[in-house]
Amino acid sequence: MITTEEIVDLYYSRKNAYSGVKDRMRHIRDHYNGDVVVPLPEIDSTESAAVANLLAQGLDQTAMRVASVLPDIVCPPADDSSKQARKHAQIRRRAMFGWWQHSTMDLQLAKRARHLIGYSQTITQIRFDKKSGCPTWQARDPLTAYPSTLRGVQDMTPQNCIFAYERSMDWVRQFYPAAALQLMGGPRNMEYEPDDRVDLIEYVDHECTVLVAINSPHIDQGPVIKELERAENPTGRCPVVVSSRISLDDSRGQFDGILGMYQQQAKLMALEVLAVQKGVFPDTWLVGNAGEQPKIVNTANGLTGEIGVVRGGSLRDMQMQPGFMTNPAIDRLERAQRLTAGIPAEFGGESTSNIRTGRRGDAVLSAVVDFTVQETQKTLARSLEEENRIAIAQAKAYAGNKPKSFYVNMGKTKGKVDYTPNKHFTSDENHVSYSQAGADINNLVIAGGQRLAMGTMSKEAFMRIDPLIEDVEKERDSVVAEQLQQSLLAGLQQQASQGALPPGDLARIMELVKNDNLELPEAVAKVQREAQERQAEQVEATAPEAQPGIAQPGAGAEAGGGAPASAPASLQQLLGAL
Repeated sequence: MITTEEIVDLYYSRKNAYSGVKDRMRHIRDHYNGDVVVPLPEIDSTESAAVANLLAQGLDQTAMRVASVLPDIVCPPADDSSKQARKHAQIRRRAMFGWWQHSTMDLQLAKRARHLIGYSQTITQIRFDKKSGCPTWQARDPLTAYPSTLRGVQDMTPQNCIFAYERSMDWVRQFYPAAALQLMGGPRNMEYEPDDRVDLIEYVDHECTVLVAINSPHIDQGPVIKELERAENPTGRCPVVVSSRISLDDSRGQFDGILGMYQQQAKLMALEVLAVQKGVFPDTWLVGNAGEQPKIVNTANGLTGEIGVVRGGSLRDMQMQPGFMTNPAIDRLERAQRLTAGIPAEFGGESTSNIRTGRRGDAVLSAVVDFTVQETQKTLARSLEEENRIAIAQAKAYAGNKPKSFYVNMGKTKGKVDYTPNKHFTSDENHVSYSQAGADINNLVIAGGQRLAMGTMSKEAFMRIDPLIEDVEKERDSVVAEQLQQSLLAGLQQQASQGALPPGDLARIMELVKNDNLELPEAVAKVQREAQERQAEQVEATAPEAQPGIAQPGAGAEAGGGAPASAPASLQQLLGAL
């Protein structure tokens, strides 16, 4: 296995190699958080940006559209002809949805979409939680991650990865008290601030996971390096998945090209505000007459009515007006940012002036957003497939023969699932896909409704892609029951209007529905039984089920399903007919 010294050397080597990429990510983060300061060397001051933060608006809007739809998991059975294989495949699918629910995958996808669009990279680590007994997902910060070299966007599983972050000395002393003594320089140097920071390096590969701490208690001495913990990896796979945004060569974020425009726009806006301020409060100059020494004899005071006196000169206000091209330049820079990064005005709740119809507005918004959303969703789906394979390997390695049971309530999967990893996960083959890549939750429903109206999609298929339908089978049964109930109500109304339904029975149905809170089918069935019992009392030796009830005689409501059979002819009638 790799040693502690090798891990530290590898960390510093990758830190230098990734310095340019990390600086670009930090610039994106600072602009997103609004921490950018505009320097104004002409007046020796600095101003905060006072223009619209289009980067944050475009990043949030695009990421929310990507994460508005939850992807689906398909686990193919090992044998399509085997009923048990199909059942195991369904159990695997439900179990993985349960793992996603335990890791709050819906929220993690929103975070990962922001990383992928803004940083051009998203990094996920899968850990096995022994307390819950299932794998868990953790979205790591790309700023602190240093993975090994990948072969392209299709390669998402690095050989190893290093994570660098900070923790307080109190945290180290709480979980690793023996190592904290060495990090502080021995027992003689016990004095420390609770918030003193310690650099932690987490190394992950297919063999082990190592946590190393680096601290510099003395300036004149070198750093103290201490290995805090080392754990073996029984899966034989690196539990880290790295997905990158597609570009020509190096991964580039969607908003990398607008940083300079944003700074120029903010600088022009700050200068214009300063010029307006100078116009409101102009500089006053004392200008002397030719051959005289100007002097202010008495300063004016408007509150007391005192008049100012100037000798040998005059006072002049120097008015400063912004240039006539300042506002057009600011607007031009804003338009350039929108065109470069694909940030339509609709993201801010506005509509451009050249759009007159809703269809044209949807077409413009679709041309800007849909393909970005589609590519991001496909990248995330491909990453989730690799992550599911790693999670299956961890479940089999850490809890292979331990049965697990929990309730799943995520996406369109609901109910209890019972599984044993070694028994049910006979294969790690899985396919993750979005119902319609490129469409958010609103466009997905509209597109599905249009195909349903054209007759190219069934109602059941539309229910399966509709994010508001949780249980397709239950919803389909409810729709059929509602349609039959409407037919029943229409039939009762027609019978009542034609006089075929006795008014007393109709009033009884109304009373049961209104006062006894019975559903219409239950009320009709109860009135039917009451009518049959009432009719059976009038005809002796006849069962109530043989009576028509509230239906017309011969309509099929009697026992036997048809009209009452006539009595057999007597022998005399038969002979007479002969």
